[in-house]
Amino acid sequence: MNKTTDIIQPTQRKKSILAQFWIFITILLVFVFGSRFIPASGSYTSVHGDMLVEPGLFSAATAKATGTREPTATKTPTPSLTPSTMILVSGKSVILRNGPGTNFSVIQMLNYAEQLLLLGRSSDNTWLYVNTSDGQEGWIKMSLVNLAGVNHYKDLPVQTPSPAPPATIFVSGTRVNLRTGPGTHFSSIRMLNYAEQLLLLGRFSDNTWLYVQTSDGQEGWIKMSLVNLAGVNLIHDDYPFRMSPPTETSTPVVLTGIEDHWIDIDLSEQMLRAYDGTDLIASFLVSTGIDIYPTETGQYHIYGKFPTYTMTGNDYFLPDVPYSMFYSGDFSIHGTYWHHNFGTPMSHGCVNMDTNDAEWLYNWSSVGTLVNIHR
Repeated sequence: MNKTTDIIQPTQRKKSILAQFWIFITILLVFVFGSRFIPASGSYTSVHGDMLVEPGLFSAATAKATGTREPTATKTPTPSLTPSTMILVSGKSVILRNGPGTNFSVIQMLNYAEQLLLLGRSSDNTWLYVNTSDGQEGWIKMSLVNLAGVNHYKDLPVQTPSPAPPATIFVSGTRVNLRTGPGTHFSSIRMLNYAEQLLLLGRFSDNTWLYVQTSDGQEGWIKMSLVNLAGVNLIHDDYPFRMSPPTETSTPVVLTGIEDHWIDIDLSEQMLRAYDGTDLIASFLVSTGIDIYPTETGQYHIYGKFPTYTMTGNDYFLPDVPYSMFYSGDFSIHGTYWHHNFGTPMSHGCVNMDTNDAEWLYNWSSVGTLVNIHR
């Protein structure tokens, strides 16, 4: 080995030792400092870019600088509710009531453009259940609020109102029958006078008869057309339906000892019956005299028959009254073309019949036929 070789070999060994030393130092530094940046599995809570961030290192200042929100606690969501809807009163001095109907009592007056919170509705969507700005709940007519932009009111729950209070109504006819059932074939409980006050308790299914209570506590049925319903709304379900009692078996007055045709007129039932002896041949609804012009009771005989007859009085002129049969003075049984409200007293004392019914009776009876009128 020459000197040159001896010099080169120690130099290479020194370089090799030095390289090994720096490799060792590098591994040591990685081991000491690297553990600070490599957390154990599951110990980090958020990711920022491509870096895993230890809690506490990603500060509010960092979030502000990067535009990233600071982590927050997770909240359990609550069940969603029907969205509230604000509506405005569109009328002036609008009434807030305690039920969906004009017969319900007044809670307070609402002003134009007053704000209301919509809570519910009636089943027919004509009344809304609302809450006022002062916390008062009640009902308002839908036609009196501004629903612009409100499309989901039909999704609101249908509110069940309290039962409607009995409404006060008045008899609008004279000598009107209070009956045991909703029909003229039911017997009369008593006669009601004009303007007599009644409490409305119910109605028949077709709204043609009302179930009422008189001031002395009697309950019964009256024709809707014979009462004043001003201010009472029956279109909505304000009043319950009442069931009709079983149809009564009529027990008319039957005269004995008569072998020919005769006519019976029952003023309480507003019924005319045609008999042949004791056999009932036909029966008809009629209209007899009103309270100030009553039909006289008693037994009479037809003394004159006219196909048409002109009838006049202080307050009426009726030309060509059809099938007139006179039985007492100016009183007659005749056809009627000026009204069709049979079953209700309407006349000046005569017995009004439907024209077709009067024609049948006119042809069936004769001069001398007995007419028996009673209550």
